[in-house]
Amino acid sequence: AVVSTQSTGEAAVRAPIAAFTDQINDQVAVGRLGKRPSIVFEDGDLGALFKAPTDISFVGTLETAKIKGRNRQKWLLVNVQDKDVFQSQLLNRDLWSMADVRDVLERNFVFWQTFRDNLEGEHFVKFYKFTDFPCIAIIDPNTGELLKQWGFMTHMEFMKEMHEFVSHYKFETGGRRRSFDFYGMSRADMMRRDTYQTSTEPIPEPARVPTPTPPSSPEPEEEEEEEDDTPAPEIPEVPAEVQPGTVHVTFRLPDGARQTGVFQQEGECSELYRWLEIYLKMRNHNVFTAFPRVLVDEEKTVISVVGGGARAMLIVAERDE
Repeated sequence: AVVSTQSTGEAAVRAPIAAFTDQINDQVAVGRLGKRPSIVFEDGDLGALFKAPTDISFVGTLETAKIKGRNRQKWLLVNVQDKDVFQSQLLNRDLWSMADVRDVLERNFVFWQTFRDNLEGEHFVKFYKFTDFPCIAIIDPNTGELLKQWGFMTHMEFMKEMHEFVSHYKFETGGRRRSFDFYGMSRADMMRRDTYQTSTEPIPEPARVPTPTPPSSPEPEEEEEEEDDTPAPEIPEVPAEVQPGTVHVTFRLPDGARQTGVFQQEGECSELYRWLEIYLKMRNHNVFTAFPRVLVDEEKTVISVVGGGARAMLIVAERDE
């Protein structure tokens, strides 16, 4: 359009845009989940710009989203929004609407968007102790473990984080495996990993300085411990439903594998160590809680360590000599 000018050559002042009113309306049916405040604008271009990604977001509870993730062998990516925080609307406009972002979600995740003040959102926020919004999180649908969490992210930041995640995590039926054993890493190993994580070359092993061998002297022969060649008994089958008074504990082993056993909630944690010794022949190992990583005391009760949930994840690591 051509803007007229005055005789003095100065540009004319454009008339102000007429005032109008926008309204945030609830367009997403959530049934018994409670009212879900939508951040979709109705009027004209605003409606298209800030439209919630209802076409790619799973509609249902967190538990049904986990079930879908397990069935499709995909991670659960959660976006918790706050209708009063404009950055929530920016995520809809600048992130969830992007074609490459949608492609990543389609191939690797079950996407679930909720709001902090509906029933499901309140439960999720309380359980995972989120305080800042909007937030983005990745959940293991097999165990409910919180693997990653972020606040507001730009398109570039999101794609970088997703690339690193799918490169380091591999979804497996009944569990997950990491290409790096973060729990068993020393501080030096972590520094080496961070240094070379962007490189295509393999991570070099630390240089080993040869230790001079002292002159040999006759020493009394020590009796070698006899290895137990008896095969371990078969791990008892875990029922699909958790029985009252019990908890299903999944052990994440040092090699990334997972094994699950059933324990009494009021039983002592020494039973956890005994289970590892009997069924996996792991005698020289410690058991830790996942988040935060705390050594499990054998004298405590199982329920005091894993909490009141029906299922729990514990980490098994080899003891330092």
